[in-house]
Amino acid sequence: MERRIYVYRITNENDIRWARHVGSSREIGYGLLKVGDTTQAVEARVKQQLGTPYPDLKGVEILLDEPAQRDDGTWFRDHDVHRMLKRRGVRARRHAKRDSEKFEATLDDVKAALVAVRRRSKPSSFRTQDFGMRPEQERAVALTSGYFLTHAEGSRAPKFLWNAKMRFGKTFTTYQLAREMGWKRVLVLTYKPAVQTAWKADLLDHVDFDGWEFVDKDTPLKVAKAFAEEEDRPLVWFASFQDLRGKDADGAIKARNKEIAYVEWDCIVLDEYHFGAWRDGARELYDPADASLADDEEPDEPVEVAEDLGLDTNHVLYLSGTPFRAITGGEFTEDQIFNWTYVDEQREKEHWPAEHGPGTPNPYLDLPGMRMYAYEMGAGATAWAEDGEFNGFSLTEYFRAHRADPETKVKQTAPGTYVFDDETRVSEFLEMLRGKLTEQMKAQVLGGSAKKAPFPYESPDFADSIRHSVWYLADVAACFAMRDMLAEHSYFGAFEIVVAAGPGAGMGAAAKPPVEHAIARVGDDHKSGSITLSCGKLMTGVTIREWGAILMLRSLKSPESYFQAAFRVQSPWSYRKADGTVVVLKEPVLVFEFDPNRALSLVAEYGLKLASTGDTTPQQAIGDLMNYLPIFQFAGGAMLQLDAADVLNIATTGVGASALARRWNDPLLVEVNTSTLDRLLAEPDLLEALEQIEDFRNLADLAQQVVTSEKKLKKAERVKGKTGLDESEKKKRKESNSVKKQIREKLQKFLSKIPVFMYVTDVREEALVHVIESVDSELFTRVTGLTVDDFRLLNSIGVFNAEHMNAAIFQFKAFENASLHYADADAEGVRELSGKVGLFTTVVEVEN
Repeated sequence: MERRIYVYRITNENDIRWARHVGSSREIGYGLLKVGDTTQAVEARVKQQLGTPYPDLKGVEILLDEPAQRDDGTWFRDHDVHRMLKRRGVRARRHAKRDSEKFEATLDDVKAALVAVRRRSKPSSFRTQDFGMRPEQERAVALTSGYFLTHAEGSRAPKFLWNAKMRFGKTFTTYQLAREMGWKRVLVLTYKPAVQTAWKADLLDHVDFDGWEFVDKDTPLKVAKAFAEEEDRPLVWFASFQDLRGKDADGAIKARNKEIAYVEWDCIVLDEYHFGAWRDGARELYDPADASLADDEEPDEPVEVAEDLGLDTNHVLYLSGTPFRAITGGEFTEDQIFNWTYVDEQREKEHWPAEHGPGTPNPYLDLPGMRMYAYEMGAGATAWAEDGEFNGFSLTEYFRAHRADPETKVKQTAPGTYVFDDETRVSEFLEMLRGKLTEQMKAQVLGGSAKKAPFPYESPDFADSIRHSVWYLADVAACFAMRDMLAEHSYFGAFEIVVAAGPGAGMGAAAKPPVEHAIARVGDDHKSGSITLSCGKLMTGVTIREWGAILMLRSLKSPESYFQAAFRVQSPWSYRKADGTVVVLKEPVLVFEFDPNRALSLVAEYGLKLASTGDTTPQQAIGDLMNYLPIFQFAGGAMLQLDAADVLNIATTGVGASALARRWNDPLLVEVNTSTLDRLLAEPDLLEALEQIEDFRNLADLAQQVVTSEKKLKKAERVKGKTGLDESEKKKRKESNSVKKQIREKLQKFLSKIPVFMYVTDVREEALVHVIESVDSELFTRVTGLTVDDFRLLNSIGVFNAEHMNAAIFQFKAFENASLHYADADAEGVRELSGKVGLFTTVVEVEN
């Protein structure tokens, strides 16, 4: 039966104005177009819809009436055209909180989408992007291609890492590398399927990649195989690790994944590569409802393409914004890494060279700078502490919520389902955001002072940035309790509130459209702005360009998690006018923090990690960071800008003795995975020496058990998928994890003796590794029971995480120095630190 595709418009809707962003352009148009399909005569179908309000269709124009048939003879539906329109950024009008079939589009937009649907390709007219690479992108391509070319004859495929923050443009630059290298077959594997949109758009929208094909899970297998067999047609195949390891309904490997294994890839790109990051707290970035997603997206082991995935490739490119463990663990050598940080980006933006010419636009102009405003909640707030960490205050506890009636089985989204444990303090907090404080809150935040301060929803300086914000809470209950309180509030009730939390919000990229629709309603309904409430959704791999501020309303423990979330609001939002002028729609973006001790500790630790990737000292790295991310702390009625020394002082002296002791029993200090255990088993003399120590009895047997078991399990996962393991294999996985934990705890017991050694040795100016190996070797053996040769071997095989060891020693010595100072540093017999302080593998100046 023939199917027709049709387009009509209603003349009294022709004056409806709309605007949209397409790449760097802003388009303005008028009128709405209805796109539908039917097996009837089109006019008859339209009369069924509109015959009553528009007799004889007066006031209705049918603009298009064509067969809904592809070039291969198959039929398509109107929703295929709708998807193609949306991919370009064409917006469907909302009706009853759902997309209608009326689009803010021109007839040419619809015709281009129809051509694409008929050809099963992209609309050629949609290639609207023609920008070139920025200087750092050119450097990344030059360094990487140079390394690949000089290491092409090795026995293994050469690998390279891009340690690049969000907004670097990894997808576009990867494609430019492919052009430079002459690659025709590129496989992109990611732990975060939500990034698919960016990979697809950059390939199909930019003129440089005309003729390239993009294959993903939505591409029919027949079409994908045809593309793969055409050797002259450049191809990018996008897949997730989860899908690659998954099975079809019969338990067999999916047919499309078999096709991936048949191709000899020019390059395999591993996107979002920061293996084992969950141990550093990255799971804090996940909504509790997405626990299974966290399991899939945060693996504990490094990925080897050939061994773990069984794929054949000539090159491997790793991409990550937080690959600290991969770098400090020695997985990549210095010449295999390209670094690009937020500091690098903002420095280039500020110093865009004049030699480019007066008419040359600054390519960093729309990458907004960030500012942090930290509000000290005051001593009174510490009554709601959870565990004494971070000076006794916990934002997670402050905004703790619960089911109003645990016995009632009502929908999670129903109003009143969740309430805060203490609604009064949350209500006072909302008043504080507007600068309207109660006397109790004045005592806490202002310290009794009545001085005026810039509060998030009170200061006109914040108005543009705060219009669209995301509030980051600890759990689903807190998100829905906050929604209800905001909806009833006299001021915040004028905002569009959207909850991106819980199973109803969708997983990954599926949580994005409701937020975009809410932001669109702000303009349509003349609202004050939008507030997105999240406890993890949209915190990784997804961009909401309108967000200009984030309120940190939960206690995070990992600097990676903290800055991953903070950088969510740093997305560009701009458009280019006809005369070439760039109009930037947000600058700066703001991070509002209500637990300064926690935040500044994470800033300091993040600075230490940045220092570990370059040649700078911790204070230099933190100083560079704060030059472009200024931090303003409000306490006692004054708002002061902090410097690097302030941050280090607050971050280090804010650590109590009990927290410092816990730091030395932290599993992050040691690396226990198949790679390190393999290297350990290759040192029989070391194993024998270790087993003389009571805590290391049977270490060789335990390590061999893990390595053997892990290799078998990896092979099984390749065949069956992660969720396809049988009960015995799942039991082996559990046993293997348990043994790894035992080994880690044994190593932690050894490390817990390091502070004792540091305390009794007289040397403060040398790196601890040097002190152990050259200065106080006998003392080290007496304290720890381990010889220097044993320690040297353990260190060389990567058992100790140098990055975290440096940070732990830094905190120990800063705390020790502060303790001595407060005890009267001038007293006889009290040692003072000299001009240098030794950490684990490096030495810093005492003022740093």
